[in-house]
Amino acid sequence: MLTNMSLWVMAAANTSLPFLTVFVLGFGTVFVGLLALILIITLLGKIMGRSAAKEAEKAAKAVPAQQPAAPAVAAAEPEAAPEPAVEEIEDRQSMVAAISAAIATVMGEDVSGIRILSITKVN
Repeated sequence: MLTNMSLWVMAAANTSLPFLTVFVLGFGTVFVGLLALILIITLLGKIMGRSAAKEAEKAAKAVPAQQPAAPAVAAAEPEAAPEPAVEEIEDRQSMVAAISAAIATVMGEDVSGIRILSITKVN
């Protein structure tokens, strides 16, 4: 019984080109194609870089030189910052359960193996 490998070797032996020639031609074609792609990408990068530089120069020339603003007059009394509104969560226990389950999943531990001391909202 012939295996696939032995069939492949027999088919390669029956061709007019030796195996090494086919191998070299195949690799040569791939590397020539890769070099052509590198050349094309490099040329396009240079062309696009030049056009982007020209666009930046045009934008810089189009924007008039801005004069520095006059110093602002300080207010007599600074306004007090408003207190942040505290939201009350209706079902705090389910929120804590969801957060602890998510943390346990990320850590790869059981929920009973972690202890959450506090939960603070971060904006």
